[in-house]
Amino acid sequence: MIIGSLFKHAVLIPDKTAFTLLEDGESRVRSISYRALYDHVQQSGEYLKHQRSGDTVALLFYQDVIDFTIAFLACQYAGIIAVPVYFARGAKHVSRMHALAEDAEAAIILTSDSLAGYVQQHFVRADKPVSIIITDRGDFPATTQEHMPATDQEIAFLQYTSGSTGRPKGVTVTASSLIHNQQVIQHAFGCDTSSVIFSWLPFHHDMGLIGSLLHTIFVGCSCVLMAPAHFIQRPLRWLSAISSYKVTHSGGPNFGYELCVSRIAREDLPALDLSSWKVAYNGAEPVRYDTMRAFSEFFRTAGFSEESFHPCYGLAEATLMVTGVRSGPLPVVMHIPKDMAAAAQMQPVSAASADTITLVSSGAVTPDMDVRIIAPASNLECSALEVGEICISGESVTAGYWKKDNTALFHLADGRRYLRTGDLGFLSGSELFVHGRLKEMLIIRGENFYPYDIEHHAAGSHEAIEPGGVAVFSVMQPQESFAVIAEIKRQAIQQTDLQEVILAIRKNIADTFGITPHEIILTTPLGIPRTTSGKLQRGKCTTLYQEQAFQLLAASGHLTDAAAEMPATEAVLPENPDSRDIRHYVLTVISSKTGIPQHHFSSEDIELTELGLDSLRSMEVINTINKDLQINLDASVLLRNSTLSALTEGIESLLWLKSAHAAGNEIII
Repeated sequence: MIIGSLFKHAVLIPDKTAFTLLEDGESRVRSISYRALYDHVQQSGEYLKHQRSGDTVALLFYQDVIDFTIAFLACQYAGIIAVPVYFARGAKHVSRMHALAEDAEAAIILTSDSLAGYVQQHFVRADKPVSIIITDRGDFPATTQEHMPATDQEIAFLQYTSGSTGRPKGVTVTASSLIHNQQVIQHAFGCDTSSVIFSWLPFHHDMGLIGSLLHTIFVGCSCVLMAPAHFIQRPLRWLSAISSYKVTHSGGPNFGYELCVSRIAREDLPALDLSSWKVAYNGAEPVRYDTMRAFSEFFRTAGFSEESFHPCYGLAEATLMVTGVRSGPLPVVMHIPKDMAAAAQMQPVSAASADTITLVSSGAVTPDMDVRIIAPASNLECSALEVGEICISGESVTAGYWKKDNTALFHLADGRRYLRTGDLGFLSGSELFVHGRLKEMLIIRGENFYPYDIEHHAAGSHEAIEPGGVAVFSVMQPQESFAVIAEIKRQAIQQTDLQEVILAIRKNIADTFGITPHEIILTTPLGIPRTTSGKLQRGKCTTLYQEQAFQLLAASGHLTDAAAEMPATEAVLPENPDSRDIRHYVLTVISSKTGIPQHHFSSEDIELTELGLDSLRSMEVINTINKDLQINLDASVLLRNSTLSALTEGIESLLWLKSAHAAGNEIII
């Protein structure tokens, strides 16, 4: 059990710092030692033991990662099944959490003092009794003797997949599979007590939870933590922390490395020392060779070595890691002719050229995991370099989803049970190359989304959309994104402002999922390809999109292309701006980031998500405003103040404070 590792470290290295949280992403620090961590866990755990009855499930609602870690480990101590959840405000999120709580059959909600009121108001229903326990007040009775953690609960926690919005599915992670996967990770990455881990990954996500928080405790090293928003707002913070804390192990999805290359200036390089960074893992979404090469070249002068890259592959259904072992000094790559990239049998060539693409191995299979490639049509094992479904077996593989029929999730071969991952790939020796997905799942910046969930929400965005007339499909531009095509009712085509429909779809998707489509396309009834039985053909949608063969009524245009083609209008403020000047400035900045003309922003109360601002573009807007105006507008302001007028008022207040301070006036609050 992971709690046994914590107890061992609390005894042998009690004063060693387990976790350090950069509360503001930079200088405000909160730390906790192994002894203090265990004391908090034991006190909470002893209390929780008395709340347990059989398979008791607890939802964990937290914003502070250290408070979350204590609560999660207290559940392990007490034998309670923990369910990490992403906490956010808003009616749609509340609805999703109710569905998740019902699926998990949760009897307890663990939360912090600051969130308890909101949780009580929005997550407690008369027909679904649940106990709310606040864990950070420090009012649990102190233990006067060394109690022992529960050992009779095999299920450690439920990992709800990030894309399971409409149909929650929780992976049942057992104590034994968790420990086995920790051993797999340690074998691949070589972490030991002298290592320093850094993570900006969401702590409710399997890579952040298992690969960073729990691996720290398993090994007995130290871990430095940062909120994802602080990294996205200013990627330099990640590398600055690696430099300052001499971090040895850190990583994330491919998009994180892309952000560093695109958003860190060369003038920042002399202040960085990345020579301590021995393992830069890259996983959770497709690994791009161009990204690794660009990152290595850009940060070489700061001490980063391309030998540090460790591409890896895993999924929640296998606890976390499946492959990631390096068989040589550098990640293994393979050059494939472009016209053969979609072939069933890979035919690599010896050198890269303008006519090839370069695939990156996700590492070699660890010795105690078994990976086979199975042909979906025949159910037979594929030969070397032949593309098929990735199927895996080993102690890390979970039993499947909580209280679901998992029969179809597994493939039987040679008396062993193999998890069907839904991912396509091929083996070259022991190296696994992931090469697409059999199941139609989207991975956007490391998060999984199911197309049918997005389609369901998008279809309800506007009354002009045909019922069931929305398809969501994957596009590569150049990293994975998605496009939306919606059929418009015939009688509404001439009577509807189609740009209004596009804005409504964009807003609904951004509100619900926190992501923005690459493009939104409106078409006529029956304009979406379907099978003879009426099922959407999302793969064919991708083909038609690439061939520009859809019958278009209207389209949003590619957001990145549209932004690049916008007239170069400089965003400036006069010396003494009023609200109208600030509003015009904000709209100019947003237009430059999204490519949406300002005349679409007709209302002061327009919600920012209607303007094409997902979390990543929101951070870009914040960074531009702060740089231009020399203010410190916090990222949370943009997310909290959801309207254009609210954002304008926030900027106006900061400019007034800045002016008053510059004039030497005393400010009394």
